[in-house]
Amino acid sequence: MALANDMSALLTKIERRLGLVPLEPHLPENMQKSAWADIIMQDSIVTFSRYFPNQFKMVINDETCDKKKEGNVMWYYIKDEILQGCKLLGIKDIDWTDTSSANSSLTNGSIGTYYYPSGMPCPEATFESILALQFSADIASLYNRGIYIDFQYPNRFCLKGLGNANYDLSSFIVVLLVEHKSLNTISPTKMEVFEKLCTADIANFLYMNLRFYDGIDTAYINIDLKLSELQDAAGKRENVIEELENAYVTPANDNIPYLWLV
Repeated sequence: MALANDMSALLTKIERRLGLVPLEPHLPENMQKSAWADIIMQDSIVTFSRYFPNQFKMVINDETCDKKKEGNVMWYYIKDEILQGCKLLGIKDIDWTDTSSANSSLTNGSIGTYYYPSGMPCPEATFESILALQFSADIASLYNRGIYIDFQYPNRFCLKGLGNANYDLSSFIVVLLVEHKSLNTISPTKMEVFEKLCTADIANFLYMNLRFYDGIDTAYINIDLKLSELQDAAGKRENVIEELENAYVTPANDNIPYLWLV
C-alpha cells in the first residue's frame, strides 16, 4: 500500500517552491537536499506535534504500567519500553467507547456515570421507576461525577473524580498523545500547513548558513545567492505558528474534546 505522505516527495516540493532546483547541486554537502530531512524531523515535526500530536490507544494494566501509592493517591507510571522511543506529550482521556473486557472502568459504576472510588464505596439507592432514573441522570449532569485523568509530565498519571476521590482500576484503556515519529502518522488533510512549516524551516536553515558565503569575491565570480528571498520564506514561520495556534482549539484538532451545544 502506497503511503499518503512521502519524505522524498516533500523535499522535492520544498526545493521547487524555494526556487532551489538550479542551485541545490552546488550547495555544500551538509546543506544539500539529503540533509533537509534532519531539519524536518528535529524542528518541523517537533513543533507540529505540540499542536497536533499523534494519538494511539493503550491498555493500562500491570504489563504496561507500574503502580505506586503516594498518600491516598494511586499513580500509574507508563513503562518506557511500552512507548518504544516515542516522546509522551500527554494523555487525552479514558477510551469510553471501548466496551471490551480490557476496559474495566465501564463496569465499575452502578448507573450512568456513578463510580466507586477506591477505599470509599458509596453505592447509590435502587431506583423504583424510569422517571426516578431520569431524574437522577438530570441531577448527575450538573456535576462532574465521572473519572478524569490527572497527568504529570513525563510519564505518570492518576484517576480522580468528584471531591478529589482517587480510583484504582485493574484494567482500562487510555488514549496517549505522543510526538510524531514520521510523516506517516500525519493526516493528509493537515499536510498543507505542515508543508508550509517545513518550507519555512528549510528556508531558515539555508539562509542562516548560506549568508556567510554570500557576496564573496573570488578570482572567477562574485557570489550572489539572492538570500533575501530565502529570508522572506523563513519569516513566514511565525504566520504558520499562528495558524496552528488558531486551529489548535477547534474541531479541526482531533485531540481536543470539543462539544457542540445547541
